[in-house]
Amino acid sequence: MTDLETKISKLETLVAHQDKQIADLSDMTADQWKEIDILKTQVKYLVGRMKDMELSGGDDKLGDAKTVTEMAAAEKPPHY
Repeated sequence: MTDLETKISKLETLVAHQDKQIADLSDMTADQWKEIDILKTQVKYLVGRMKDMELSGGDDKLGDAKTVTEMAAAEKPPHY
């Protein structure tokens, strides 16, 4: 093989490896976006649940506390 053929062969090998890496990265990125979408959905659901919990609280023994956070602040821990 001549020097030019050797260089071309090396370049072809390099391009083949880069094509494989690009395809792998593309697949990985697609998988990550799927996971991000799932996580966004879960966070949205959990935020909704937290808001529902905040709005659904309120015992008479806790005074004017209307949300779970306010109820927790109004209650004294058992060691008091």
